Amino acid sequence: MALVEIEDLTYWYPQAERPTLEDINLRVEEGEFVLLTGPTGSGKTTLMRLCSGLIPHFHGGRMRGKVRVEGRDTSEVKPRELALKVGMVFQDAEDQLVSTSVEREVTFGLENAGLPASTISKRLEEMLAGLGLSRLRRSFIPELSGGEMQKVVLASILALHPGLLVLDEPTSQLDPLSAEDLLTVVRRVHEETGTTVVMSEHRLERCYHYATRVIYMESGRILFDGRPQEAARWCGERGKPFMPPVSRVFIAAGWHDIPLTVNQARVMLRESLGANGNPGKKNGAAGDSSTRGKEILAADRLWYVYPHGPEALKDVDLSLASGCRMTVMGENGAGKSTLLRCVLGLLKPSRGRVKLLGEAAAPERLSELAGRLAYCPQNPATYFVRPSVADELQYTMRLRGYAGREAKEAVDAQMSIFGLEELAERNPRDLSSGEREKVVVAAALLPPVVDLVVMDEPTRGLDYDNKKLIAERLEECGSALLLVTHDVEFASALADRVAIMGDGGMVTDGPAAEILSDSLFFSPQVNRLLGDEYGGIIREEEAISILREVRSRCGS
Repeated sequence: MALVEIEDLTYWYPQAERPTLEDINLRVEEGEFVLLTGPTGSGKTTLMRLCSGLIPHFHGGRMRGKVRVEGRDTSEVKPRELALKVGMVFQDAEDQLVSTSVEREVTFGLENAGLPASTISKRLEEMLAGLGLSRLRRSFIPELSGGEMQKVVLASILALHPGLLVLDEPTSQLDPLSAEDLLTVVRRVHEETGTTVVMSEHRLERCYHYATRVIYMESGRILFDGRPQEAARWCGERGKPFMPPVSRVFIAAGWHDIPLTVNQARVMLRESLGANGNPGKKNGAAGDSSTRGKEILAADRLWYVYPHGPEALKDVDLSLASGCRMTVMGENGAGKSTLLRCVLGLLKPSRGRVKLLGEAAAPERLSELAGRLAYCPQNPATYFVRPSVADELQYTMRLRGYAGREAKEAVDAQMSIFGLEELAERNPRDLSSGEREKVVVAAALLPPVVDLVVMDEPTRGLDYDNKKLIAERLEECGSALLLVTHDVEFASALADRVAIMGDGGMVTDGPAAEILSDSLFFSPQVNRLLGDEYGGIIREEEAISILREVRSRCGS
């Protein structure tokens, strides 16, 4: 008997005319590590909600077919019974938190399960240490960063020792090193305890090689189910980018064998080149931030201390000129989101000054700046105020002083560009995390072009094609950009300048090519493969060209 059995399943969310999942048949055996891939909105999250019993008990809707976990029909098993067998980490960690402190959150489920106090204490310490949360044990959860909240949720789920661990984009808000640490914990739990893992993820370079199976979904259907290498080849043959970047560039360059990791790719190159050496060094263009326009944002010796909390910002200086695209990176809790709120005027600095678009930053100025400034917050749900996607974009146009036919035409064109036409009448809060991100970005980039776009983790929940679309639109609009992200692939494709924060301070700030190329963790995957031989940032198009040259020369 399989651990999870799904038979002839079709599912409609409440009031939905079209099914979100259609004709799904799936068996997950005990001890497997299943990775779900596919475009944003393809049904991955819905499939995982079925495995955990949230569908139909919480979300309702109509369901045809059967879902069984350990042989029991999930429609007949109470969610609290399933919760001891199936642990699920949601796409939006904030929606899953119920306590005010980290310790209380991790022990909440254990206490509800009626475990002895000694067991609860032992598992609490084990989870805090294993996920690097010991320093946060007494922290007030609303003051944590999004990534720290994500780690707290995972700790609370792992503490229950579930037989099936369901993870919906568990690294989407984590810095590169924290993401590696978290996935290492998940892999150890899988390998050393036999826990079955079902996970969806868009940053595939982090986890593709951990999976025993890869399932590709599109438009609510399963189109491929097989081993990781077979999945990469299947996607490559059909022009689908759902594989690690290093696999993608080898496939595009026409190589027969497909590496899944940088190490495998290095071995392949070494064996192919042999005595031929490398095909000739190419100096990558170093991103130059010396061409500066008018200064539109400046922060001088900025400090911020949360009430009864830590110093989130410590003596931070920041400047941004018109047309410059700057990315801010750093570990979770380094102060990146706090910095954005301070420079926008949403938080008043404890010390220091901020000059935004010519005047001191202040909350009362934000309504006046609607036509010159766009902001994409870390949690898209805090952005929405209208009942439908179309209304949300129309509302943004009204804030910028446009209405009537001109505004409607601009909104219709933007929805077409971002592929939102079918979602026009949906409530944005009912969309998937990736779809909500697209709506927020589409609203931010509506005409007329603003002077400054501020974005906090705008690629969360987005697939490769959608991230590429957003990067292209940001380049085309020409606005100055202040971007906080953990997505190094996105940053390398877009940024002129990169700053790295740590412990509330600014560690470094310089040209993107200089900062990202000379880094172990804050570096794109293809750079870790080819960066030793080629200068600057190696983007995927350049990597494909290099690998074609190697293949041509060596006959690989």
